[in-house]
Amino acid sequence: MSTMWTRTTGWLTLTGALVTEVWALLPAVSPSAVALSDRARLLPLLVTTACALGWLAASAVAHRRERARQERLRPERLGHEWFGPDLEKRPPRTAGRAVTVLLGVALALGSTAALAQAVGPDGAEGRWTQRVLRAGGGTYTVEIAEVLGTPRRTGVNVNDHQVWSAPMVLEVPWSDGEPRRLTLDRVETLDEPEPGDSVSVMFAANDLGLGARAHEYGAMSGIAGLWILVLGLIGSIFTAGMLTSGSGTVGRLRAFDPGTHLPAAALLALGAGLDLVVVFAWPPTALGWLLALAAATTPPLATWWAIRRLSYGR
Repeated sequence: MSTMWTRTTGWLTLTGALVTEVWALLPAVSPSAVALSDRARLLPLLVTTACALGWLAASAVAHRRERARQERLRPERLGHEWFGPDLEKRPPRTAGRAVTVLLGVALALGSTAALAQAVGPDGAEGRWTQRVLRAGGGTYTVEIAEVLGTPRRTGVNVNDHQVWSAPMVLEVPWSDGEPRRLTLDRVETLDEPEPGDSVSVMFAANDLGLGARAHEYGAMSGIAGLWILVLGLIGSIFTAGMLTSGSGTVGRLRAFDPGTHLPAAALLALGAGLDLVVVFAWPPTALGWLLALAAATTPPLATWWAIRRLSYGR
């Protein structure tokens, strides 16, 4: 049974979910997203969670009232047997195109955003990157002052250029305006390095204690982020089209049923919890991707559960 409260909280939940998912895709678009404050990263999820709990509460109340109405309209209570079949249950409303399209996009982006949390630096490197970016730092091009030892090939090729590695002394501009000489144990360059060449280094000019790290070629984060976004776009189009063609089924699923919606909500909450571990606990790379992959399965699992319940009867 649909009421003003269920419709309002339902639309707020769906809109909030889309905003949260787009916000969560930032790591796949820009590595600097890790510099966002914890409050900024959590706020969209918390607002959406509050809206979802509001929808569940409003739907539970409406469901209880509908059952009470059906109880009052039982034939034996009314004394008119022909009344029962017509008034016992109201038919579900067919979902509109806007609902099916947005719901399809939300389901696809839910998995996409879950995977995106594993993109970028992780572990100790992730914590260091976050501290540097929050201190106002970034990636800058600096000059090689001295190459220490003999450079060696790493075996990585980038655009037909060999990647070389060696300890180096770099001229790094700090916040006081004076360049400082900074020695790094490993700096990678395209082609064999020489003094005067330029390299990319991440550091915070306002905090000397954080140190600096040179750019590493061959990292997969950027490629992984691009593929995740492409798969999210394809999935959004496919899922939106599939739900639009099955708008009647979506309309039936909007009718609240505790055995359907509560387990589905629990699955989605589990996925969000796994991603929060990836975002705030900085697990190692393999564990982070494993957790993100597990989180990405929860939207399709929740959908499968809801459709299964509908197919086999609630």
